[in-house]
Amino acid sequence: MAQLQSVQLQIVNRIEALAEAHKMVQEFRYGFLTDMDDLPDYTTPVVYLVPEGASYPSTGKINYSFSLVCFDMLLPDKSNLKYVISDTQGILNDIYTRLLYQSGNPESWEVQGTGTYTPFQEQLKDYVAGNTLTLTISAFMEMCSENLPFD
Repeated sequence: MAQLQSVQLQIVNRIEALAEAHKMVQEFRYGFLTDMDDLPDYTTPVVYLVPEGASYPSTGKINYSFSLVCFDMLLPDKSNLKYVISDTQGILNDIYTRLLYQSGNPESWEVQGTGTYTPFQEQLKDYVAGNTLTLTISAFMEMCSENLPFD
């Protein structure tokens, strides 16, 4: 029996495919950034998709929220900070543009509103900097109800 993918999993798989196809991205990860200490080393730039929850307004859509994080290594003197911030925003912008304008997205969901970029500098396992893109993708609820597990 074929396994059905939830709409949220379809969205995650689509973003993963876009990130892995990007020529600058070295790794894609899904989860929470707090998990970084539990994971083996990574090769930057990394795109990390963080689930932020979902809302069910009465508009007939389910809104899935995500933070799409892209980061790269900082040199000890931070002399590459402006390049890292610029490059990571560019990578996120490329992925966001494909989500907005390229066919291949299921007709049952669409990107909502405006993506917001926030630059950051952090110490995860190493000193890194990058950008976080906050985005919301809406799925039409009638598309989600056809395969519910009820008799």
